Amino acid sequence: MNKINIFFLICGLSFTSFINGQTLDSLTMDSLRNFEIRMSGLSQNMVRSYDEDTRLTSGKQFIRHMARALKINNSYFFNFDSLKTVLIIKAPDDLFRIITWNVATNDEKFRYFGVIQMNPKKNKTPDTKLPIYKDFYPLIDRSDSIQNFLFKTVDTDHWFGAAYYKIIKTSDKKQDYYTLLGWDGCGPKSNKKIADILVFLNGTPIFGAPVFDLKKKNKFYRMVFEFNDKATMALRYDEAKKYLIYENIVPDKQLNTGNFEFYFPDGSFDYLIWKKGIWEKQPQMLNDFK
Repeated sequence: MNKINIFFLICGLSFTSFINGQTLDSLTMDSLRNFEIRMSGLSQNMVRSYDEDTRLTSGKQFIRHMARALKINNSYFFNFDSLKTVLIIKAPDDLFRIITWNVATNDEKFRYFGVIQMNPKKNKTPDTKLPIYKDFYPLIDRSDSIQNFLFKTVDTDHWFGAAYYKIIKTSDKKQDYYTLLGWDGCGPKSNKKIADILVFLNGTPIFGAPVFDLKKKNKFYRMVFEFNDKATMALRYDEAKKYLIYENIVPDKQLNTGNFEFYFPDGSFDYLIWKKGIWEKQPQMLNDFK
C-alpha cells in the first residue's frame, strides 16, 4: 500500500466520526458550499496529479480558499464532507477542531498544512464576554528544521507536521492537555506515527510538553516512531481502559540500528496511563490487544 492510499485510508476513518450538530442559515450554507466545491477539486490535485507544479499550485490555492471559508461566521459547524483528502477531527470537549492536509512531492514526501479552528460557542469569558482565542490558528510545518524535536515546545509557526486522526483530552491542576495522534509519510522509505501534546496557554496554542514518561532518563515532549514504509504500526487509544497503546518497532538486524527504513513492528505492545499530569509507561506489556 503506497503513501497516498494510506493517507486516504486515514481520512476515511476520520470522517465517520465528524458530526454537524449546528443548524446554519441558508446564506452561510451556500457560501460555505461554494468554497467546498472549489476546494474539492484542488484537494484531489494536491495528492493525485502527476505534475508536482500542479500539486503545489493547487495547494496554495487551497490554503487561500480555506482561510476565506473559515472567516465566515459559524463555519466551525460546517463539515466540509466532500474534502476526502483532508482530515477534520474535533476535540472531545468540542473546544476546537483541527483540519490537516498535505501536498505530495516528487521525492515521495508530504508537506503538511493545518489549522486549529476554535468553537465560537465556547470562545467567550463568562464574566467579560470577551474572546479567549482567535477564530483560528494556521499551522506551519517546520518538522524538517526542528532540532531535538523529542524534547522541545513549539508554537503554531514551528509545527511538527502530521495528519491527525485522534484527539485525547486529559487534565491536571486545571490545565487541559490534548494528545494528538498522527501519521507522517516522511520519506520514500519510511513513515512515522506521532503522539504530540497541544495545550492552550493564555489563549495561545503550544505543542509539546514533558508528559511522556517512557522510563528513560528524561520525559519526552512528544513520541515519534519511524519505521519501514511498507510496515503498519499501531498507535491508538483505548477509550474503555484509557490506555495509550503503541506497537514496539525494532531493526531487522543489529547492524541497522538507527536506520529507520529497516525498523518493523515486532508484534508486542506497550501502553501508557495518564497519572497526575503524565502519560506513564506501564511495566507490563499489553497481552490482550485487539
